[in-house]
Amino acid sequence: MRVDARDPNTNHFLKTFPLGGGGETLYPSHRCGIMRFKIGEFSKMGKVSRKVLRNYDEMGLLKPCSVDMVTRYRYYDSGQLKQLNEINRYRRAGLTLDEILRIRNGEDPGPILEERIRTTRTEIASASERLRVLEQLMGGKDDMGYDVEIRDLPGIQTAYRKGRIDRYSDMTRFVMEFAGMCELSDPGLECTEDGYCFVIYDDLEYREEDIGLEYHQAVKHVGKGSDEIGFMDFEPVTAACVKHHGSYDQLGAAYEAIMSWLDVNDMELAGPPRECYIHGCWDVDTEEEYLTEIQFPVRHK
Repeated sequence: MRVDARDPNTNHFLKTFPLGGGGETLYPSHRCGIMRFKIGEFSKMGKVSRKVLRNYDEMGLLKPCSVDMVTRYRYYDSGQLKQLNEINRYRRAGLTLDEILRIRNGEDPGPILEERIRTTRTEIASASERLRVLEQLMGGKDDMGYDVEIRDLPGIQTAYRKGRIDRYSDMTRFVMEFAGMCELSDPGLECTEDGYCFVIYDDLEYREEDIGLEYHQAVKHVGKGSDEIGFMDFEPVTAACVKHHGSYDQLGAAYEAIMSWLDVNDMELAGPPRECYIHGCWDVDTEEEYLTEIQFPVRHK
């Protein structure tokens, strides 16, 4: 049996192939081309399984041009190969099906692709770090060769902001908001020439999310506080310091180096550790260029 149907957009008759059963229904949002293929044939040309095509149909990502009303066979036209190949390209780029559907429904792909680029760069950096650690393990190395330096840190006054961030990637936003708050509450507030600043973490254990912290910026004088901005005095202190080059998720090795040094030298922690961010995403391009100094206030046992 052969069924002819009209294109809903042109009212022209569309040529169809003979069907084994009754008639077929046409999705009005697709035009059937002259060449049509069953789902199995189409899957071989598109290099995806029939299961994947059925899933794309159900979620509205790629619907067949027609479905036999009796057999429920799905048919695709030759023009839909281009659409399928576009979907496959997005998939190879790492986009989720939901993101691809949003793009095909008219959403601007720019922000979605930019976010995927950022994620991919992070994944590449993580993979590079795994490779570096694997090579260290193969070579029998168990540390990054940190040098612990003892320094006398002067007494300082700081402006600080206490709060919580959802994840460590929100640190830059937290600091930039702090700068804006200081400008609003006290436009005349001046930072020290060396730009000394650090973070103290408040939680009793390491947290991946919902992180409590204090951000401190050394200032020349105590200014006007606000609900968000306070001021604090720090006494001079002796500190064991280690400089760490690389991403923040490697900082555990720097802490280990300092703690090992304290044990060997019969010293103990005399205050909360400070993380000083010397170079980061605000002034360098890659995590490999990050420079962080860990400062442990210490005293003899």
